[in-house]
Amino acid sequence: MNVDHTRNKTLGWLGALAAASLLASGQAQAGAYGLAVNELNNFRITTSAGTLSLAGANRNASDSAFFEGGVAVNPRAVNTGPAANADVLQVCSGGGCNGLPQNHYAPTTALEFARGDAHAFGNMLNGGASVSAVAEAQRNTIGAATATAGDTLTGSVNLTLSSAGFITFSFMGRRDLRTSVTTMGDKSNVSIMDIFNISCNSSSPVGCLSHANADGVIFQFAPDGDPNNGSDVNGNHGAGSLDPFSLNMTAGTNDPATSRAFTNGFAMFSLTSNFALPAGSYTLNFSKSTRTDIVVIDPPLAVPEPGTLFLLGTGLAALAVTRRRRPQ
Repeated sequence: MNVDHTRNKTLGWLGALAAASLLASGQAQAGAYGLAVNELNNFRITTSAGTLSLAGANRNASDSAFFEGGVAVNPRAVNTGPAANADVLQVCSGGGCNGLPQNHYAPTTALEFARGDAHAFGNMLNGGASVSAVAEAQRNTIGAATATAGDTLTGSVNLTLSSAGFITFSFMGRRDLRTSVTTMGDKSNVSIMDIFNISCNSSSPVGCLSHANADGVIFQFAPDGDPNNGSDVNGNHGAGSLDPFSLNMTAGTNDPATSRAFTNGFAMFSLTSNFALPAGSYTLNFSKSTRTDIVVIDPPLAVPEPGTLFLLGTGLAALAVTRRRRPQ
C-alpha cells in the first residue's frame, strides 16, 4: 500500500475542504423585512349640542407595491356617498404573492414580495366607520434589491351643525410596525400617519375663519402619543388628546442586531375641540397612510474570522505538504 499517496490524497482533500469553508465564510444571507399596519374601528364624529349631519362623502383608496425585477402596481378606488366604501383589491409584486388573502392586516409568511392593501367602509354617524391599511415587504435574496409598498386613504365629508357645539373625534386604533435586517447595510423603514381635521368652506359661517389657520383648518387631530399635546389648530387645548400611543410615526433599522417593533392592540383615541363651532357648514377631511421601504445590498467581502484564518492556514499547509511529497 502506498502510504505517501494515501497521505497526499488525504491532505489534498483537507486543503480542498478548507478552501471551500473559506469561500462559504465569505457568503452571507442577506434580507430585510418591514411591516406597517394602521387600523381604525368605530371612527365617529359627534357634537355636544344640536344635530350633526354628513353628506357628499368621498373616500379614495390607493394601494401600491414594487418589487425589484417585478411589476409595479398602483390601483385606485374612488367612491362617494355618506356611507361610501372604498375597498381596492390588494396589490402584490414579487415571487411570494400567490395566496396572500385580501384585507389581511397581519404579518405573512412569504419571503419575496411587497404588498399593499387598504379599505374604508361604514358610516361615521351610525355605528362608526372602519379604515384599515397595511404595507409589507420582505426580501431574502443576496444581491441588490428593493421593495416598496404603500397605501393611502383620504376622504372628505360635508359636515353641518344645526347649532353651535363642540366637536369630538373618537375611534379605536391599532398599530403594528416591525423592521428587521439580516445583513449590515440592508435597510428597512416603515411609517404610519393619521390626520383628521375640520376646515372652513364657502358655505361656512362668518366666524369660521377667525379660528382657522392659513389653510382654513379650524380643528385638527393628529394622534401623536402625547397626552399633554392637544391637536387643536390654535394650540390651546388644555386637556390634550387621549393618545395611548402614536399613530404618526416612522421606524427603521440598518443593523442586524437592532430590530424594531411597535405593536399595540386596539385602544381608545379621542379629542374634543376646545371651542364651540358656530352653526353651519364645514368640511371634514381625513388622511391615512402606511408605507414600507426595504433595500437589500450585495454583502461586502467578509473579514476572515480567527476560525476562518485557521482553516485557510490548514488548507495552505496541506497543499504545500502534498506538493512537496509529490513524486518527481
